[in-house]
Amino acid sequence: MISVHGIVEVGTFSREFSLDVGNEIVGMFGANGSGKTSVLRTIAGLCPLAQGELRVNDELTDAPAKNIFVLPEMRNIGMVFQDHSLFPFMTAIENASFPLQMRGVKRATAVKMAAEMLEQFGVAHIAQHMAPTLSGGQSQRVAIARALIGSPSAVLLDEPLSAIDEESRESVRNHIREHLVRLGVSAIVVSHDRAELDHLCTRIENYTR
Repeated sequence: MISVHGIVEVGTFSREFSLDVGNEIVGMFGANGSGKTSVLRTIAGLCPLAQGELRVNDELTDAPAKNIFVLPEMRNIGMVFQDHSLFPFMTAIENASFPLQMRGVKRATAVKMAAEMLEQFGVAHIAQHMAPTLSGGQSQRVAIARALIGSPSAVLLDEPLSAIDEESRESVRNHIREHLVRLGVSAIVVSHDRAELDHLCTRIENYTR
């Protein structure tokens, strides 16, 4: 469960959001500048709420009036960033296994699980390649694997298919949906492509400026 009711502020952007997401896949669709990415970053803990409250699985994670703010690394949220944001000093498999190791999983186990995820998303062959050498599509697949690995308490996907070629898009989209359904957690997907959201999500929220 994700529940955010308050004002999101990032730079000069400010908007009040009221959003409740159960164990479902909710799409966020709307014009550029409507705050879709900003609210994802706020849920992930990368930007604090200006006002209001944020709960993830009934835990209060951000409430400025109560001086409560849970650090991003303590929220156990998987996120795909619009620019992928892989660690440049790590290989693909090190990037994919990183969340598990942060949660205390032994390195050998984390690497094995990461290898399986990379295989499912069609990038097992670049497991040992350094992140800066990957193509846009490869980086995006690794970022998706990193977000979905293990048991995140929620998943946030910002334009997760933007760099995937047309031939592979349906397969990758189906894999994402299968993993989200298996995890049974709250998920939010941001995309400018309404058709992609219609295929991937169970509900769509439309945001305008």
